[in-house]
Amino acid sequence: MKRIVVLFCILFVSAFVLPVAAAGETVTTEPTIIHGVTMEPTKEPTKAPTTEPTKEPTKEPTSTKVVVTTPVGPQVGWVTIASTPSGASVTLDGKSVGVTPVAGLEVGAGTSHSVRISMSGYEPYQTSFSVGAGEQAAVDGTLTPIATPVPTIEPTKAPTAAPTSPVQPIGGDKGWFRVHCNVDGAQASLGNGAAGSCTIAAGSCSIEVATTGTPVSSFTVTKSGYQTYTNTVTRMPAKGETVDLYATLNPVPVPSYGSIQVTSNPSGAVATLDGGSWQYTPCTFSSVIAGSSHTVQVSLSGYQPYTTTAYVAGGQTAYVSISLVPNPPYPNTGSLNVATSPKGADIYVDGRYVAQSPSVIPGLAPGSHSVRLHKAGYDEYVNTFTVYAGQQTAVSVTLNPQYSSVGSIEVSSVPAGSSLYLDGNYMGQTPSGDYFDLTSLVPGYHTILLRHTDYQDYSQTVYVSGGGVVTVSAVLNPVVPGPTPDVTGQIVAASVPPGAEFYLDNVYKGVTPLTLSDIPSGSHVVTMKEAGYTDNVQTVTVIGGQSTAVAATLTEVAPTATATKSPMTVVPVVGAVILVGAVLLLKRR
Repeated sequence: MKRIVVLFCILFVSAFVLPVAAAGETVTTEPTIIHGVTMEPTKEPTKAPTTEPTKEPTKEPTSTKVVVTTPVGPQVGWVTIASTPSGASVTLDGKSVGVTPVAGLEVGAGTSHSVRISMSGYEPYQTSFSVGAGEQAAVDGTLTPIATPVPTIEPTKAPTAAPTSPVQPIGGDKGWFRVHCNVDGAQASLGNGAAGSCTIAAGSCSIEVATTGTPVSSFTVTKSGYQTYTNTVTRMPAKGETVDLYATLNPVPVPSYGSIQVTSNPSGAVATLDGGSWQYTPCTFSSVIAGSSHTVQVSLSGYQPYTTTAYVAGGQTAYVSISLVPNPPYPNTGSLNVATSPKGADIYVDGRYVAQSPSVIPGLAPGSHSVRLHKAGYDEYVNTFTVYAGQQTAVSVTLNPQYSSVGSIEVSSVPAGSSLYLDGNYMGQTPSGDYFDLTSLVPGYHTILLRHTDYQDYSQTVYVSGGGVVTVSAVLNPVVPGPTPDVTGQIVAASVPPGAEFYLDNVYKGVTPLTLSDIPSGSHVVTMKEAGYTDNVQTVTVIGGQSTAVAATLTEVAPTATATKSPMTVVPVVGAVILVGAVLLLKRR
């Protein structure tokens, strides 16, 4: 009789109690949403129903206690500022921050900020903007040339080139440019490939030209120890006529130095200055050339890389303080799919060069990100785009041909990964197998400087015409080895997709693309990691005094189906156990 009662109780539990419990405790899995970071609406109900009775009845059923979670992180945002033409001076809230383009400038969130972009010969551009906490903003200003002529230094002379009475014998279809300069011994030459030059003596010299030849649009005066002077030529001389041109040379300023102090939260991140020297934060970069902008990149494993521009004044210290943003757990990051027409544009995300178009940029934290695109011969493009968790944001841009008032330079180097300077300002590192594009340049002479550890500096001055593109293909010469063999070399690393964490002998060194110097010669193990992709591990050999290229195409991990957990799956198992127990009891009986 007792066994019959036990069997009845077991059947009762299996028939009524377990289904009710399962129905009340069903659990389903949903994609994780990082509140306070993503911009997506949550699909979860605002308040899950409770099966437990309340301890006391509420008299106001419509009121609900809401707990507000404040997003963790600094209440700041960032701005990228560009201009056409580039190289213009920028002030942010009245403080000088360098020359365009500048990126990653930290500003207070929720307040208005003023920007002024100025360049000699152009009307200043002024605007204001505001940015939300943790968000990116972009300012792109097009400067308008000043219509009125600019007075020359000598007030007794006309501001524009004016004909004078012929002082040379009549030369048929010949004319002359007479160049006046304040420094004797300076060399004067004509632009547009026109033949002829002269040396300044007693304050001037003359250059003969064919009046029916190719029109001359510019002239240049140079002398060692002085800044190069370039200006426009408004007209050609008529037959037998002399046109006067005026130039004032200024001594090259003695370089002054300052420093950049970098702190990060958390500390221990890798801080890189102008793509070369690096230290762990907190740190101070000393003997930094003043009067120009410098690029600081900070990265740490498990955090979003950060890039900013710091302007250093002579004898002063520039401060860079960074709160790094943790990488959301995969797959709660997002990506940008950048495509341009034409392709081959340099892609910068949040101020950091990442790849050339077309390219997918994965591993981005949800929120807004600035995108800057450069391609020689085309106007630069700057905008912000919102990245959503688990989604890919398409960025499709048709680039506009550059204005006839600006020009471009495309630069390649052997070896790749060389630090590139334009007129003394650091611009970035040359990519492997392609060009680094410098756009929106003022017509005239510009100096390209390339530097790479264990190689001699490469310098070339080129003339950029309005609407034109100049190509510089540089081959750097290795430094002549001394009596002591060089025992260190370099690694130039790149990955597809970009932004992979790079480890050298299991030590984190930064994110791709990057150049590492002073690597001991010999074999090394390099590892590239990107969430959602299979790790790439290689063994490379570094040779002293040489640059070793390391490239990897990462393989995307195939998505796997994850079973949904629910107590309901336990019910059939429990039921089976109960039935087996019942059969055993009946047999024993």
